[in-house]
Order: sequence, then C-alpha cells, then structure tokens
Amino acid sequence: MADSEVIPYIDFSHKNSEIRADLINAFEKVIDGGQYIQGTEVSNFESEFAQYCGTNFGIGVANGTCSLTLILKSFKFPIDSEVITTPNSFIASASSIILAGLRPVFVDVSEDMNMNPELLEEVITEKTRAIMPVHLTGRPAKMEAINQIAKRHNLIVIEDAAQAVGAMLDGKKVGGLGDFASFSLHPLKNLHAYGDAGIVTCNNEDTAKGGAVGLVDRCV
Repeated sequence: MADSEVIPYIDFSHKNSEIRADLINAFEKVIDGGQYIQGTEVSNFESEFAQYCGTNFGIGVANGTCSLTLILKSFKFPIDSEVITTPNSFIASASSIILAGLRPVFVDVSEDMNMNPELLEEVITEKTRAIMPVHLTGRPAKMEAINQIAKRHNLIVIEDAAQAVGAMLDGKKVGGLGDFASFSLHPLKNLHAYGDAGIVTCNNEDTAKGGAVGLVDRCV
C-alpha cells in the first residue's frame, strides 16, 4: 500500500508564490536600509493601518497577545480589577487579562457567537474596569449596545480584533469602534507578518503618545 499523502494544514509557499517578487523586493529594501527595529517601513505601516481602520493612531507591537496586555497594563488598574470578556475566543483574550495582573470575568455569547450585551450588566461590579468584546472569526460584536453599557458604567472598551482586519459594522471598520483595538498579524491571519506581529489602534493622542496612559512608552 502506498504511503498516504500528507496534506499540510496551510501551504505558505503556495500563498506567497504570486507575490514572491514583491516580497523579496520589500525584504531587500529593509536589509539594505539597515533599520531592523522600528524604522520607516514600520512607521509607514502604522500610519496606513490606522488610516485604513479610520483611527488616528496605530502602534506596532510584537504580537496580538502583547497588544492586549500592553493596553491593559497601560491603564495601571488596581491589581484586583476585573475585565469582562467572552470565553468563546482564543486563549489570548483571557490570558492577556491575567498577564496584566487583572481578573477575567466571562459573559456568555449570543446567536452570533460573540459577547451578548444583554448579559453584560449582570456581571459588572465595582471592580470592573473594562469590557473586551471579541470580533470572532471576523464577525463584529454588537458594539453599539456594548458601548452604551460601557458609557453608563464609565468603563473602557477594548476591541479584540485579532481575527477581524477589514471587518465592517454599520459602514465602519473594526479598530475604531471602541476606545482601543488590538489586532494580531500572526501568519495565519488574513493580514499577516512573516514571523509574528500585532498592532494597537486608538484615537486619543494623549493615550497614544504617552500622556495619561503612555502606551507607546511601553512598546518601544
């Protein structure tokens, strides 16, 4: 009996074949320029990505988990603070909360498999500081209802948009629908790096450039 053919989970070489020449040209430009950390290509990408999402700022980071963790750490919430998210997600949604020294509180999903806003206020306590909806598999969460609840309770809204680059809700792209958004650029994502990467988007200049929150200071 002939050996069974192994079908790879994903074939990156096939995905890259049509744009191989463009990729090599881009890589050579970076290699010849010698700017391997930050640099013009990174800052240009940050600006273009923010513009694409309809936000004022984009901040490149190491990966999607780091982007969520850095956002949460930047607020310097008390150590026993709670962040509400959904269990129907990749582990990074909850682990980033724990890595930031905070406590994840789960709320169940509705028919779209995303956070159910109707259940949110049941789990909000005096220790709640933020809500982290997940745009699962590119389907945006019910952001209007979530934002209304967050506003009533003076909570930060952090979009976990790891799987949702380019997704739209009511004519607006995810990434600018909350106070912050976190994207993963892992090789398996629809927009990806060659290795791993992530990016944060937001609109507030003080937040992006160091003021009260100082996220950039923690990323460089």
